[in-house]
Amino acid sequence: MREHKLISVIGGNGFLGKYIVNILLDKGYYVKIISRTATLSKKNFTIYKPGQYKLVDCDIKNFSKLQSALDGTDYVINLVGLLINKRNNSFESVHKVAVENIVSICKKLDIKKLIHVSAIGSEKNSKSEYSRTKFLGEEAVKTFKNYCILRPSIIYGDEDNFINFFAKTSKISPFLPLIGGGKNLFQPIWVQDVANIIVNTLEKNIKGKILEVGGEEVFTFKEILEIILNELELKRKFITIPFGISIKLASFLEFFPAPILTADQVEMLKKDNIVSKKYNFRKTLEYLPMPFQKMIKKQLSFMKKNGGHLN
Repeated sequence: MREHKLISVIGGNGFLGKYIVNILLDKGYYVKIISRTATLSKKNFTIYKPGQYKLVDCDIKNFSKLQSALDGTDYVINLVGLLINKRNNSFESVHKVAVENIVSICKKLDIKKLIHVSAIGSEKNSKSEYSRTKFLGEEAVKTFKNYCILRPSIIYGDEDNFINFFAKTSKISPFLPLIGGGKNLFQPIWVQDVANIIVNTLEKNIKGKILEVGGEEVFTFKEILEIILNELELKRKFITIPFGISIKLASFLEFFPAPILTADQVEMLKKDNIVSKKYNFRKTLEYLPMPFQKMIKKQLSFMKKNGGHLN
């Protein structure tokens, strides 16, 4: 499979994408990195041999440009997803319409396989617009002859927006908010593990499956914050914010250009973000993710050295 095969990674310059692309390059594949701002990301990739990868700027909502970008591709990995709904870049347009475009183009170009990264919690009747549109994207992917859908829990790593956000907040704030009491469950998984699992599904030709991917341990949101505080050697007070108040607060924050919380995200926090028995990736793949607390220790070590304690 490896010789002269071209893999297009849509969203390949993002947080997860960079890890996947570097694994593929290391294995000798030829890779096309497709993103709205792909050419700004050259520094993220090591060239293993001349011409082994190509950076292509393309808005995946543009059908003709995307078809041109994918021409000559053997395998497609789609990583594109939004966290914040905007008029010019909405959940509906990116999670549903753009994915329908990808599937249509894959059929037209006779792509050998499509790997699509969705999210745990994708449901037809979800009150979260993010989760509902993710489900609609999955439905489109299922019409393709050879697909695999991956639904990760929270992905963490050096460049993440989850652990790092709360670690930075802990350094400057005397208290941390617990939305809905912080009892909702997560199954955090290291970004390198997710990248390895995705490449495994490609190489082992796992098809026609939905795989939910998470780490070996389940934590409440409060427990994750406690682990962060413990690693940073900080003591902070927790303040419980009921869901009703959280939604009102988030609705206000949405007026800001880069809101730290949205009403849709609060809706998602009402449900646990853990791997289900039905779709557990361990039933299909033998893979042991790295321990959360071991990797968090490494990830937060530089923040610990920086000091800045509030006592």
